[in-house]
Amino acid sequence: MKCSKCGAEIPEGSVFCGSCGATVGAGGAKGQSQLSQWWASTSALVSRDPVLVVVGIGAILLCLGTFLSWVNAGRFEDTLGLQMEAGPVVLALGALLALSLLLARGGTPGAWSIVILVLSGVCLVLVFQTMIYLDDHDADIGAGLYVSMIGGFATASGGLLEVMRVLKK
Repeated sequence: MKCSKCGAEIPEGSVFCGSCGATVGAGGAKGQSQLSQWWASTSALVSRDPVLVVVGIGAILLCLGTFLSWVNAGRFEDTLGLQMEAGPVVLALGALLALSLLLARGGTPGAWSIVILVLSGVCLVLVFQTMIYLDDHDADIGAGLYVSMIGGFATASGGLLEVMRVLKK
């Protein structure tokens, strides 16, 4: 069976095209659950634009991490990321990364991939600087700092993927 939108070969029983994500037709959707339909559409999105997914998730994690505890000092003395000096900056950079991703999809991807890499690098420097500061002061590092760190690595990985995609063309 072939996709009516892009002409790619589609396995029998598929609901979505693996290349373009178009709905195949009403015939395949009857016996398929909502979860498998969601999974097929999500897989098609990741196949089409992995950078969008990786940087998007990374930006969400960066922002989420600032609302979680960066310092575990006791039951009532936890310090949120936004209460640390670097926290609001990491939150703003996470929002700028999401904006850069949107602009990269509408403009010149090569230039925006460099912006994404630089913003990710600044986020990671701030996160690691905070980790070193907390370690020097014998404070326990909270989960929020690790969440922000994973978000920084994800956005940097997405920026590298975008650079490689642009260099291939």
